[in-house]
Amino acid sequence: MFLTQVPRFPSFPKKHSLPPVRYDVVARSFDDAILRRLKALNQPASAPIGLSWLSLAIDFLSFAHTEARTLLSNLHLSPDSDDSLAGYLDGALKLLDLCNSITSLIERLRLRRLSINFVLQLLAPSDSGFPAPEKLRRARDSLSDWEKPSVGLEKRGFRSSPEDLIRDLAAGLGDAPRGKISSADKLLRRTIHALGLLTVFFGGVLVSALYGSPKMAAVRVPAEFSWADSFNALESSVSTELTRRFLVKELDDVGTRTREVREAIDGMAEAEEDKGRERLNGAVGELKIATEVFSEGLDRLSNGVNGMFQTVLCSRGGVIENVRVGQRKEKQPPK
Repeated sequence: MFLTQVPRFPSFPKKHSLPPVRYDVVARSFDDAILRRLKALNQPASAPIGLSWLSLAIDFLSFAHTEARTLLSNLHLSPDSDDSLAGYLDGALKLLDLCNSITSLIERLRLRRLSINFVLQLLAPSDSGFPAPEKLRRARDSLSDWEKPSVGLEKRGFRSSPEDLIRDLAAGLGDAPRGKISSADKLLRRTIHALGLLTVFFGGVLVSALYGSPKMAAVRVPAEFSWADSFNALESSVSTELTRRFLVKELDDVGTRTREVREAIDGMAEAEEDKGRERLNGAVGELKIATEVFSEGLDRLSNGVNGMFQTVLCSRGGVIENVRVGQRKEKQPPK
């Protein structure tokens, strides 16, 4: 009689093959996220471009870069993607340069805002009557200094002007990949192209509105993207408005109010005392309101630009790290 035992060998785990990646579904999810946020940016017809809307546009662009970073970090790419990744890294670097240029402009605008605050202090209404002639002279000189140069046209201290950066970004767009999205490489090219379209347009709007540059790079989104209609309608509306009014609304309003105060000062010599004082006080009050609105909008825009800089910097750094990891794996000998 033989004793038989069931051998107790460890069972080998079954290999479960992962389901194939539906790249078209991933692309659709990215497009849907862009479309939802894009609809909130609809610019009312004939409404001037203001700092509030520009801040929303910056927030949207940061969101788009964050969505793209999440998508790219989950792709398993082949060496054929190197050119596309290099194009993305170059475009991200140009966008960082653009953020630095806009931040520099915002700081100059803040410095110029101090001159307006100085004027408001000199001309603050009082019960003692007209401000002293010396105060009027100093206030008028400060107002004239504000009006002399067009603030938006100052672009100092950078290798490339903001307009050149936008043109370079537009030149690097290329064509969107067409047909079924059947590979990670094709999804990568499509995502980078979409991100480029959004960056060129919204970056161009920032440059046009802040620097007074009416010419924008023409951007049209092909029908392959579900957000094409919303984007193209927004692009047409904003481009039309920027041809009517070169500078951002709040900056234009401050310029208008400074001229009114200067004209009130100039007219005081010929006006009756009560009427002259009333006109000056009214103009100063309007300038104060316009300056407060301008200051609040400028601070919000500054926060948005700083946030976008950090977002793009992290995204670019993440792509570089992924490329390095992939290169190290390729160099490892097979086991």
